[in-house]
Amino acid sequence: MINRCFNPDVTREIALGAKQYIVNDKYYLLHFSDWDEQIGEWLAEKEMITLSSEHMYIIEFLRKAYIQYKRHPVIRMVTTEMSRRYGADKSTVKYFHTLFPGGIHQAFLVAGLPMQDSCC
Repeated sequence: MINRCFNPDVTREIALGAKQYIVNDKYYLLHFSDWDEQIGEWLAEKEMITLSSEHMYIIEFLRKAYIQYKRHPVIRMVTTEMSRRYGADKSTVKYFHTLFPGGIHQAFLVAGLPMQDSCC
């Protein structure tokens, strides 16, 4: 028997207002294009994160970078962008973890990026 960290056959429907979202059993959106601020807020709350303007900036950056490069951005790309936007004090991995304590994969989840194979 193979022990998998998640079951790819299990999906959940999340109803928020009149809209339905489909997520896997780790709550990653199945369809990148379904993401909007409503599901982003819901996912953040599930992760016990209250979204600030800094969170939203990072989320928007992650989504744009994913579209542009066709892959998940690495943490160094994110901290470099944070340095440009917010200055050196907020450009460290340590500061990033104050925003997303679960790390880059938690940020990917809230931003609606697909789950990476290495998330297990």
